[in-house]
Amino acid sequence: MQNANAELGSKPPAVPNPKRVAAGRLNWAKRKGLTNEGRERLRRAAHDRKPWLLSTGPRTLAGKAMAAANGKKRQLGLLSVREMKADLRKLRGMLKDMADARSSTGM
Repeated sequence: MQNANAELGSKPPAVPNPKRVAAGRLNWAKRKGLTNEGRERLRRAAHDRKPWLLSTGPRTLAGKAMAAANGKKRQLGLLSVREMKADLRKLRGMLKDMADARSSTGM
């Protein structure tokens, strides 16, 4: 007889296979990061293949504007970082103008 709270057709929780767990730990221990030789090999391969020559991206102003707006989808606040920086730039300009106006009137 099944438990009344159990869903129909549900399986019991899987218990990890100890051999697979041990193999995973062994493989993880082997990954110590890149050696200097490995890093140099990757550098040479990238230099030989030159992937930056084949990269594509927006080329028109409309495409560049659309790509710049992509971040708006997931931003957390009302303004993006780019918009906040633009606002701060405007405010600094206004403050500079006000300071210049004060110094020219002798106040």
